[in-house]
Amino acid sequence: MRVVQGKGQIVGPGKVEYAAGEDALDADVILVATGARPRVLDSAQPDGERILTWQQIYGLNELPEHLIVIGSGVTGAELAHAYLGLGCDVTLISSRDRVLPGEDADAAEVLEGVFRRRGMNVLDRSRAKAVERTGEAVKVTLEDGREVTGSHALLAVGSLPNTEEMGLAEAGVVLTESGHIVVDRVSRTSMSSIYAAGDCTGVFPLASVAAMQGRIAMAHALGDAVAPLALGRVSSNIFTDPEIATVGISAADVESGKVDARAVMLPLAGNPRAKIQNLSDGFVKLFARRGGDTILGGVVVAPRASELIFPIALAVANQLSVDQFSSTFTVYPSLSGSIAEAARQLHSVEN
Repeated sequence: MRVVQGKGQIVGPGKVEYAAGEDALDADVILVATGARPRVLDSAQPDGERILTWQQIYGLNELPEHLIVIGSGVTGAELAHAYLGLGCDVTLISSRDRVLPGEDADAAEVLEGVFRRRGMNVLDRSRAKAVERTGEAVKVTLEDGREVTGSHALLAVGSLPNTEEMGLAEAGVVLTESGHIVVDRVSRTSMSSIYAAGDCTGVFPLASVAAMQGRIAMAHALGDAVAPLALGRVSSNIFTDPEIATVGISAADVESGKVDARAVMLPLAGNPRAKIQNLSDGFVKLFARRGGDTILGGVVVAPRASELIFPIALAVANQLSVDQFSSTFTVYPSLSGSIAEAARQLHSVEN
C-alpha cells in the first residue's frame, strides 16, 4: 500500500493528480470517499471560538457556560444532549414543531420530553435568522424577533458533500444538484471505473453504510459476487439517552399508505428488567406486513437501543414472521423480552 498526501483530482481516464508537478497516479479503479463538511448560514459564519460547526466544537478546551444549538436533527440532538450531560446550560432551537423531525414521531416525543425534564430549553417552531458574536458571548436572533444569548453557538444545520474541484464532472461522473455523487447499488458512478462511498454520495449518512459501500465497491471492481446495497435493511441509531434505534419501514410509510402494515408499540415501563433498573422512558415498536405477518421494521427507544435493534434487523433481513420471531427464547428478565412480546401481540392483532 502507498499513502500520499495531497488534494486529489481526476485528470484523465484512470489518472489522479495529487500535487502540482508530480506524476499522476495510474489506477484501474478509483474510489471516491471524501465525505462531507458542515453547512453554514450566510448570516451565521463560524469563527471556531464562539460560533462553531459540528466539527469545530471538538476543539474546545473548556465547557461552554451556555450552548445554543441551532438545528434539531440527529447531530444537533446528540450534541445538545451530550453538553447537557456535561453540566452546561443548553438551548436547542428547532425550526420544526418537534426535535428530530425526520425520525419516528413517538420516539421524538419521548426524547424531547426527556430533554425538557432534564433542564434543556427547547424552542420549537423557532427558526434562527442570524448569529453574531458580542465579545465573550453570542446572540442568536430568531425570525420572529426574539433573541437568545449564550456563551457559544453550535451550527447543526446539515452538511455539504466534498466533491468540488476534483475533476469529477469533467471525467463524466454525474452529480446531483446538491453536489452528491450519483451511484448505483454497487457504489458505481456513471463511469464504470470510478466508484464512490460515504457521505459524498448522499445515500445514507452513516458510517456503517459508508463502510458497506466501500466493501461492495471493491468486491465488485475485483469481480467478486456481491449483494447490492439494501437500504431497507440498514439499522441506525441516535446516540442520546435514551438512544433511538430504527430499521426497516417507518410509521410514516404506514400512515401514508406506502406500505400495508400493522404496528404494535410497548412502553418500556411495563418491562420487568426496566422496572428493576428504574427505567421509564422508552418503548419498543414493531411493524409487520398485513396478512403475511412478515416483520418489516422496528423502533427501539431505550438505553443501548443500538444493541437491541440487532435482532429486529436480523428479522427484517431474513424476512422472519412474527411467529418465528416470538417463538425464539429471550432471557427473563431482559429488555429484549419486550421485542418478543411485541411480536406476540402482532400475532394476536386481527389482520
